[in-house]
Amino acid sequence: MVDSGFSSPRPAQFRRLGPVFYEAGLRMQKSLASDVEAGSLPDQILILEHPPVFTLGRNATRRDIHVNDAFLRERGVGVFETDRGGQVTYHGPGQVVVYPLCNLGDGRKDLGRFVRGLEEVMIRTAGDFGVKAHRLEGFPGVWVETERGWEKLGALGIHLKRWLSTHGIAFNVNPGLHHFRWITPCGITDKGVCSLASLLGDAAPTWEEAALSLERHLTEVLAYEPQTVEESTHSVSALTWRQGASGPEVLMMLRQPQHGLWWSSVTGRLEPGETAEEAAHRELREETGLTGKLGPLEFRHTFWVDPAVLGLPPGPPRFNCELCYLMEVPPGSVVDLALDEHSECRWCSPDEAVALARWEGTQAAIRHLERRWADLEKEE
Repeated sequence: MVDSGFSSPRPAQFRRLGPVFYEAGLRMQKSLASDVEAGSLPDQILILEHPPVFTLGRNATRRDIHVNDAFLRERGVGVFETDRGGQVTYHGPGQVVVYPLCNLGDGRKDLGRFVRGLEEVMIRTAGDFGVKAHRLEGFPGVWVETERGWEKLGALGIHLKRWLSTHGIAFNVNPGLHHFRWITPCGITDKGVCSLASLLGDAAPTWEEAALSLERHLTEVLAYEPQTVEESTHSVSALTWRQGASGPEVLMMLRQPQHGLWWSSVTGRLEPGETAEEAAHRELREETGLTGKLGPLEFRHTFWVDPAVLGLPPGPPRFNCELCYLMEVPPGSVVDLALDEHSECRWCSPDEAVALARWEGTQAAIRHLERRWADLEKEE
C-alpha cells in the first residue's frame, strides 16, 4: 500500500458525468480549476468518458499518429493538442477518465506523491476485479504482466500550474483496443495496452462498476470528504434533416441574441413528466412548425453550462445532459420559424452545417448523419 501523503481529510465534489466531448471537457476543467484555485469551490473530481479521440501531450507530434485525417474522420476519431504531460494517447467509450482538479498548494506540495496516489487508485481498482496491476519504473501509469508481456491498463498525464492540477488518469475497462494500434501509445513501442475486458472476458465489470470503484479509492487514497453536488439538468437535441436534390440537407437555425446567438438544430429541455421522445417532437413543432420521423442518434453527452455564453451572472457550476436524436422531415418541408427563439434558418449541406455549428454535439450529430448515409450507399 502506498503512502499518499494526504492524511488530513479535505472536502471534494465528485461529479460522475458520463459521456463528455473532449473540447467540452477542456472547457469545464478550465472553469472549475479557476474556481478551485480561487477558493470558491473545493477540489473537483470529474469522472467521465470521451468519444473516440487521440490527444497529443506536450511531448507528442502528429507523427505519433500513424493514420491520416481522412481515415480518422471516416471512423469518427478526433485529434487534439493538450497542455498535459506525455505524448499521444487514446480516449474512447469504455474507458473511465478521471480529471482531479486539485489544489496542492495547501500542505500537499508533492507532485510525486500525488502521482503515486493516482496510480494507487488504479491499482486498487484493478484488484477489486481480480487483476494484479503494478507500477513500472520510468513508465507512468499502471501495468499488467500478461502472456504477451507488459501491457498498460491505466494511463496518467497531469498538468500542474501554481500547484493546481488538471487532466488526470484514463482506466481501460472495455475500450476499442484496436485504436491503440493507430498510434505509438505514450511513445512506447515495446509494450502493449490491455483492458479489464481483454483480461477478464465476460467477467469484466461495467463502466459504471469500475467508475464507482475508482471513486471509492480516490476518496480513500487522497483523503477526501465527498460533498453534495447539484444534479445535471436534462435536454434533447433533434438534428433535423430532409432529403434534397443532391443529398441530405440539415436545418440550422440562428438563435436570437438573448438566447445565445449561435447556429444549432432543434434543441430544448425536458418538461416535467415528459419523455425525451415527446420533448423532441414538441420542440420540433414549437421551433419549426414541422413534424417528422424520429430516430435515435445513440449518444448522449454532458456539458458545463457557461453562464457568460447565456448572459447570466456567475454562480454555482451547472451541468446539462443532452440526449440526441435524428429527425427526418419530408422533402421540400418549409419551416415556420419561431421568431422569439430564432432569427433565421437555412437548409445546409453537412459540411456547411458543421461550419455553422458552434457546439460539439451538433457537429457530431452531423458527422454521424454523414457516416449513416455513407453506410447506406455501400449497402446499395
